[in-house]
Amino acid sequence: MKGYNHLPEEVQVYVPNFAYLLYDFSPHSDEEIKGEAILKIYQMVVREIFNPNNQELMQSIMNALTFLREIENKEKGIDYLETMMRYVFSTGKNLTEEDAQQVMKQIETTYPEGSEVIVTLAERYMEKGKAEGRAEEKMEVAKNLILKGLSTKDIIEVTGLEEKEINKIKKQGLQ
Repeated sequence: MKGYNHLPEEVQVYVPNFAYLLYDFSPHSDEEIKGEAILKIYQMVVREIFNPNNQELMQSIMNALTFLREIENKEKGIDYLETMMRYVFSTGKNLTEEDAQQVMKQIETTYPEGSEVIVTLAERYMEKGKAEGRAEEKMEVAKNLILKGLSTKDIIEVTGLEEKEINKIKKQGLQ
């Protein structure tokens, strides 16, 4: 913080003076990433999570699975795997259902100890994605029905949406 040293000592004790260090892992190869298995896994996945090339993220996940084998405590390894995959499924917006299936197959062969946990987790995220897609489809159908002049009651019957959702669509369409 600029001017920190010029503050009176009585004030300095109440003002934090620390530096933030952010580090970009993206330019580093897997061979350059050193350390414990968990640190390697974290750095590899964080490096690739926003990469638009799914294959590079998928390769990092596959490499992470091999590092999980290094963890002696299998229960802890499964916990790390679940945490990593929660992060990947919730943050990796470019991942497809096929990518999730590929990861699950790889886990079954490479790290079978965690397959049950991950299959459940992946299915949950895939179902969430499908539900979100269905909701978007219902909204689109409702917009089309509104444009055709159907009554709110009929739109509710066709789409299953609530009246407040349909009114919101109508309101957005008028703006």
